[in-house]
Amino acid sequence: MLFGLRRRYRLVKRYREIARILTKHGFDYVLNQVGLAELIALPRRAIGRRPREVLKRSTPERLRLVLAELGPAFIKLGQIISTRGDLLAPEYIAELERLQDDAPPVAPAEIRRVIEDELGQPLDNLFATFDHHPLAAASIAQVHRATLPDGTTVVVKVQRPGVRELIDLDIQILQDFARLADRHTAWGRIYSFTDMAAEFRNTIAEETDFRTEARHADTIRRNLENDPRVFIPRVQWSHTSQRVLTLEYVEGTKLSDLEALEAAGINRARLARTLADVLLKQMLIDGIFHADPHPGNMSVLPDGRLVFLDFGIIGRLRSDHREYLGQIMLGLIRKNADMVIRAVLRTGAVPETVNLDELRRDIERLHQKYYDVPLNQIEVAESMQDFLALAYRHRVRLPTELTMLIKALVTADGVVRMLDPKISIVEVAKPLGRRLLAERFSVAHLRRVWQEQLPEYGHVAARLPFQVHEVLEQLSRGRLRIRQENPGLDRLSRNITVLTNRVILTLLVITLFFSAGLFARQELVLFGAVAAADATFVAGAVLGAWLVLKILRSGLL
Repeated sequence: MLFGLRRRYRLVKRYREIARILTKHGFDYVLNQVGLAELIALPRRAIGRRPREVLKRSTPERLRLVLAELGPAFIKLGQIISTRGDLLAPEYIAELERLQDDAPPVAPAEIRRVIEDELGQPLDNLFATFDHHPLAAASIAQVHRATLPDGTTVVVKVQRPGVRELIDLDIQILQDFARLADRHTAWGRIYSFTDMAAEFRNTIAEETDFRTEARHADTIRRNLENDPRVFIPRVQWSHTSQRVLTLEYVEGTKLSDLEALEAAGINRARLARTLADVLLKQMLIDGIFHADPHPGNMSVLPDGRLVFLDFGIIGRLRSDHREYLGQIMLGLIRKNADMVIRAVLRTGAVPETVNLDELRRDIERLHQKYYDVPLNQIEVAESMQDFLALAYRHRVRLPTELTMLIKALVTADGVVRMLDPKISIVEVAKPLGRRLLAERFSVAHLRRVWQEQLPEYGHVAARLPFQVHEVLEQLSRGRLRIRQENPGLDRLSRNITVLTNRVILTLLVITLFFSAGLFARQELVLFGAVAAADATFVAGAVLGAWLVLKILRSGLL
């Protein structure tokens, strides 16, 4: 009970602090809109102390200052929503992109205590050397250089003391604000702030658990281990925990230091193409990608290998989203706005109130703008801003994964053009996009999908005869009630007969595909030459095609 009272006191105190900062920067009307003004009463002198120059600043700039002053959770929130051009106007996005995450260093004694508490040993036993002067310090963690007892040079990322408790408190407050905003604001009726707050809670929970970041690093390293152009630092798991992350130290040249790249004899054009190719592979093929590829998070080794650093912000693209992305690309290539709209609709991002005719016209206009422009001349930042502005105008809320991908593409394209102005990431993406589409419609992919779905189809196939029998039994006893608003009951018997025949044929097709999956697992060979799996798969495909054709001709689809 005492702990609960203490937490409630801290929560109320933090509420008042947030209210004071909002009022200081001219956002006290937000408290009125969400119904908190009376609950968090501030002294009038707190409002009167608002500096006059504050209101001379633009609203987006004041929002950035508010988030920076509120601390780690709100800084991270600002960085995340700076990728959401589908939710915010461009002037807000531009201002939030300037949000810096710098903080004064933590005292060495505090850093020592965190490491020893997390790893369970004295610092001197864990590291042969440890530089207490941080390489970088941010609001959530700071990074130190150290040496393991075996002589391996490493970087150690240490979470700031007390930051998790403050973040947990702020997350609870953000969720409260989201619920009130959904209830009391017009925007809440368009966007679910509660869902966004839950999504943000999950995101920041991952970022404050350094074991998750370590797993991300391992996953990307495994995905790229056969690419000789790339180097990913190894995780030192013996020195990694929830609040401490230890990675192999890499001495490389920053991509932003063009003079040093020239002095080292690095082929910048080759490096630019490698960066574009590797990131696109991560996005479109692997489904997990480095979502913050700015020059500070990448370097190059003397032998020309590209190095990725800092895996705190990772994007994931589900297989269905990669498929939608491929369909959008195909629709744009074919100049087919309807295909693009269908792909966007399948993401579930388009609200029911959207005017599809206006959306189609805007997509066609956007496509016309870039249709005749050579790929190497397309500005990714401008084209993505146009796309996000379109989504913002039509209240299309894109999946977070896609907005992270767009942000990463824009950032990567800027780095690629910095290294070699003649190369565009769009130009590199075209053949990879064709490969993605080819794989989606290949026989191997379709067969793999069938094999993955076989258990579910088998369950449906097993129950279907009993369900058909029950329907026919009720029909024969006169117990089947059919609600039909149009005439034509005299055709019911014939339609049921046709339906029964097609159900039988469907069961046959499913059985053939099911057999194909079993044969493939057993690697059976038919007559010593033709794989039984392929034979039954082709037979099922032919019968399935015939069934679809019959249904289409009947007009009952």
